[in-house]
Amino acid sequence: MWVRLPLEALKMETKFIDIHAHLADKAFDGGREELCSELSDFIVLNAGEGPEDNSKVIDIGVKHPNILPCIGLHPNALSSLGKVDIARSVDYLATHINRAFAISEIGLDYRGKSDREKTLQKNVLSEIFELTELKEKVCIIHSRKAIEDILSMLRSFKIKAIIHNFEGNQNQYLKAVEAGVYISISTGFIKYKRDNLIKKIDLNKLFLETDSPVLSPDSKINTPLNIRKVLNYVATLRSMNESELKDIIFSNFKDVFYG
Repeated sequence: MWVRLPLEALKMETKFIDIHAHLADKAFDGGREELCSELSDFIVLNAGEGPEDNSKVIDIGVKHPNILPCIGLHPNALSSLGKVDIARSVDYLATHINRAFAISEIGLDYRGKSDREKTLQKNVLSEIFELTELKEKVCIIHSRKAIEDILSMLRSFKIKAIIHNFEGNQNQYLKAVEAGVYISISTGFIKYKRDNLIKKIDLNKLFLETDSPVLSPDSKINTPLNIRKVLNYVATLRSMNESELKDIIFSNFKDVFYG
């Protein structure tokens, strides 16, 4: 049964934390093992998007204990699934949840969606929230043009939650903090230049991510190794030492997942 890293692992020196990546993605086929071998100084939360993807995530976690398996059901997948397949996908989460470190990737994505699709996404997410509340799992949440509904739903559950690649404005950020939600800044923010938000974030509510293989800070394929780049970017904006910020992120990780 996979629940969490052994506490002994957290007594070691501070690790880089990538709170959201997709190392099961086909983009890493052929080079995955080599990449994983380069991540000994990292803890990577490896997100799945559906049953097949989740199975790969679990297999990677068996081979590499610092790459933590997170299983999920991406909201964009729902539009192409029938009721039976959706039910099976949710059942997969319930059956395999004890093998997962966290639940990811789940959420709401309203971009280009009809009202029917939005309702479907909310119904499925509510089911998943009920499951994660029961099993006391942390949720890492995808939100696109849906931040207000995400926050509204979270207020109805007792769940530790992180919104990855935070899309919201400063007012929505304050609402997220009020709701007890953590937020994650991605390597994509290096290009987005959302510096005003980064400068106001409570560092004790912050995580960093790559969302590999997408959201690259350069023209190459994104990998968890680029956490160093977003760490440097945020530390520079906050006029602080990189190692200090790294320690804070690692402390946040321990508080959320082991507190």
